[in-house]
Amino acid sequence: MVDVYCYLPSSEVNDVVECGLKLSRWFDREVRIEGETRKCISTLLNPRDDMEKYKSTQYKCIKLEVHPQYCYAADRCLYLLGLDNSQIMELYMSTITPIGKYVFGSYRLPECLITSTVISEQMSVLNKRLDSPILFDSSEELYINNIIESYKEEHRNFNDTLLYYFYCSLAAAGKLDRIDDTGRQVAVFLEKERGKAYTIKIPDKDTLL
Repeated sequence: MVDVYCYLPSSEVNDVVECGLKLSRWFDREVRIEGETRKCISTLLNPRDDMEKYKSTQYKCIKLEVHPQYCYAADRCLYLLGLDNSQIMELYMSTITPIGKYVFGSYRLPECLITSTVISEQMSVLNKRLDSPILFDSSEELYINNIIESYKEEHRNFNDTLLYYFYCSLAAAGKLDRIDDTGRQVAVFLEKERGKAYTIKIPDKDTLL
């Protein structure tokens, strides 16, 4: 079974937990799956991926245990962007994959599309303190960390490169002073208020390709 999470208005929770989450009523998405258009209930792999509802008293988080054959992973971030861009919506459709093939950290904001009704025996109200622990704080954090780690493996000076362009943006905004020593390929970024200096290697652009 796959553990996923959805947020429902607090006033609806008791009825749903008692009667089930009916696909015909609660579907919020129609997408192409394996060549046909299907109704789906969109859920989250991590309840903290929607912190606004996670903290809200107007919603409650429901934990669902669903058989994998009814679950498909997709990138919700692309879906939201695709609402205003048909090309991005096509990219979203291409991310839809059986949940068993999804690798955690692959999508910035992963969702699980459920293609069936979920009966009451498969759901419970999430207890944020006593329920089973979530393995990572947020999907976005995992996604970004995975990208950074993959580039660190490919590029020996990736951390310097990352910091160099970050500090350059701060210097351009007037928040740091910047001194370049092009002979030694080093830049010094000075935080004047604290008198703190950051010495960073200037990246060789040719090695980034």
